[in-house]
Parts: sequence; structure tokens; C-alpha cells
Amino acid sequence: MNQRVIVAMSGGVDSSVAAALLVEQGFEVIGVTLQLLPGASTGFGCCGSPADIADAKAVASRLDISHYVITMDELFEDKVIRPFVESYLRGDTPNPCALCNRFVKFGHLLGLAQAWDAGFLATGHYARVKEGKLYRAQDENKDQTYFLYNLGPRELSRLVFPVGDLSKPEVRSYARRLGLETADKPESQEICFIPNRDYRGFVKSHPLSAGLDSALKSGPIKDVSGRELGRHQGTVDYTIGQRKGLVSGSPAPKYVVRLDPKNQTVIVGEKEQTLSSVCEISDMIWTSGIPVAEGQASVRIRHRHPPAPSNFSMTEEGRIRVRFDFPQRAVTPGQSAVFYQGEEVLGGGMIKEVIE
Repeated sequence: MNQRVIVAMSGGVDSSVAAALLVEQGFEVIGVTLQLLPGASTGFGCCGSPADIADAKAVASRLDISHYVITMDELFEDKVIRPFVESYLRGDTPNPCALCNRFVKFGHLLGLAQAWDAGFLATGHYARVKEGKLYRAQDENKDQTYFLYNLGPRELSRLVFPVGDLSKPEVRSYARRLGLETADKPESQEICFIPNRDYRGFVKSHPLSAGLDSALKSGPIKDVSGRELGRHQGTVDYTIGQRKGLVSGSPAPKYVVRLDPKNQTVIVGEKEQTLSSVCEISDMIWTSGIPVAEGQASVRIRHRHPPAPSNFSMTEEGRIRVRFDFPQRAVTPGQSAVFYQGEEVLGGGMIKEVIE
């Protein structure tokens, strides 16, 4: 077995411990931090801010391993940020972390591992790979397989997730024992390239919005019957299932049911009108590499959403149509739908359309 491993070191405690565990196991570890933003303006997350790079370097020094910083801001802009903005402008709600994992982190770093004659690539994700298959992490509260569904057999054969069998407290405890600088570093749950958590402001200020601005214009808020209830300042400010910032003075709470950016319209309804039984998934990727025409699976439609029992089949257009055993709330175009059987990840794709 090739004993050289590249570890993607974000500057956080999880990837720090991933590197430390591999060193402990006798591997030749090379740490790599990706700098994905010019100047890393947000200063947190996994985009390679100056502070995160410094933390990764400090950990690498303590572990006595090599460490390199690779700038990939142009690829990140093309494969993650632009699709993120375009998704909001067409009325969808994107999942940028899944795109980043597919096209930037794993897509590029696996190639780098091959070029550097490394047998494996390791990250600090909470997930497990066994016999070429992807499984949920041991710590269900930290499981990140929702963002990793687009890994196929080629990637899974060369990936290791050293913290996948550990809980977060165990990871921090291990880091403290080793005296790693990141042991008690707080983690962010926000999108790493969005300053001040203001993704709507980010979308509005992006150059793409100058040419595709219908989603940024004021328009009506209507109920499902077409009656106007109020006004909004841009459909980009809303997502399916949202309750806040809608109609004031309504006798019952209203929720966003549908967005129509072309006509600058937000459609709202009662809570039960956010429920859906059938949706279609595009760009489906199976972790086995073998398409499945029909079957049963538990489908997760958001990161924190419990996987919902479902039946699925392939349409004539090549999409996967999912019928939930029980209607699900706020099935949202642009989000990922990830398919599970027990703890195994079968694959996933993007929610393209809600049918009923």
C-alpha cells in the first residue's frame, strides 16, 4: 500500500485530527490548504482565510509534516459561486458545499494526489468509507454525507475519512491531548464565502445580477388563488417554506409555497400547502457508478432533514421521480436530495421540480 496521504487541512479541528491520526498510523502525510477566495474576505470556514492558513500551518509544524497552500479562487468562482448566484436568481435555493466538494476539493485534490504519487486523499469530513461504499458517520449529529453524495467509485476507492468513527467531543479531546492549536477552535455552520451571513446582499452585489435582475425587482406577494396580499423587494429574499418577512396582519401564519422570479411574484399559503408528495431529481449520481431505474430509499431533502421513506423511478427524460410515503414540508428546488438505505449512501442529485 502506498503510504503517502494528502490531507485537506482547512485550519479546523476536524482536519487537524484527521492528519494527526494518519501520522500516528505511520503514513507519510502532506497537508494542503486551499485558498478559494482572493483575500478570503469572510475570515472563516474552509475557504482558506489568512487565519485558517496560519492555524493549518501551525498544526502541520506540530505534527512535523509538509504543508502547502494552493490558490484556486478562479475555479471556486466558476464552479461554486457563479452557480450559487444563478440558482438564487432563478428562484432556487442552492447547496454550494456539495458543488465545492465535487468540483473543487475532491475533484482537484484527487488529481493532485495522483500527481504527487499519494495513494489516498483524506479530509476531516464526518463520513465513512467501507469496501468502496459510502456510509453515514458514527456521530449522527455531525454526519456530513448529505454533502458527499456525488462521490463515485473512482473517488471512494482513494478516500479516507479518519474522524468518521469518532464523535465531535472525542475529536476535540484527541486534539487537546496532542496540544493542537485548533483543539478548541469554534466552527461555523455558515456558507464560508458569504460576508456577515448576508447571502441575499451577496447575490444582489454579484456582477451576474446586473444581467439577470428580475429576481431582484419589487413585486407582489400573492396567495395560491392569485389574490395580492402585499409587496416584496425581490424574490431572492425568499425560499420555500419561509415564514418570516411575509404578510403582516394575517389572521393565520403564511409560508412561501412557490417563487416566480420571471414575474417577480412570491406565492404564499397555509402551512399544509408547503407539503409535497412527489418531486423530480436531476443530475443524479450513484455512488456505485451504476444507475438504478427504480427502488425504495430514504431520501434526505435538507441537511438536517430526517431521511424520508420513499419510492423512486426513472422518468423518460432521465430524471428520478421520488414519491414520499408521507408528504414532506418545503421540498425546495436547488437543494440536494440524498438517497440512503440504512447507513449506506446510494447517491443523490438536485431537486429540480416539485410535481405535487
